[in-house]
Amino acid sequence: MQFPSCAVVPFTTPGGTGQALLTSAGVTVIESPPGTLTDRGVGDGSTVAQIESTYGNDHSTMTIQTESGESIFVTTGDPGQVGNGNPGGLIGFSISQLPTASTSEGCGTITYPETGVVASIDNLQGGITCEVAMDTAERYLNDTSLSHAGNTWSAEVDGWLCSVLTATASELEGHSLECADRSRGISFQAVP
Repeated sequence: MQFPSCAVVPFTTPGGTGQALLTSAGVTVIESPPGTLTDRGVGDGSTVAQIESTYGNDHSTMTIQTESGESIFVTTGDPGQVGNGNPGGLIGFSISQLPTASTSEGCGTITYPETGVVASIDNLQGGITCEVAMDTAERYLNDTSLSHAGNTWSAEVDGWLCSVLTATASELEGHSLECADRSRGISFQAVP
């Protein structure tokens, strides 16, 4: 399609079709299919925390309310200029939770070895199965060959970064353990 000042160029990815809006200044907008991830492993449906963790060290972020829901913008420029000819490289994400694979009862329970406290594996994000979440959590808690670090007892388990929350953070966040693989945009939690 051609318009007087721009062109819309459709493209196809393994996830579906998208389109790029080109102007004389270059690519202005890229609309990608649902489930598309950036080279850093986040995209539409990622949480604010995931996006800020991924881009927060070298980009500015700004969350805004749009007609279609809440969105977060990541930019190398001024996020206050979103929609006003932002001078930096700009990436925008819709913020929505991906469908969970868990039920209200969760996937099953784990027991923290040091305290005996029982928690339910729940809040699966990114299409992972209960079996994968349970196996990862059990290995994180009970595999003595893993190296745990810090007051959050963080450890890497086959690409997953798992950690327990401090008591205060757990109370605020509503879960006691989180495992995430940011490169694939997937995560799960243990809920007390």
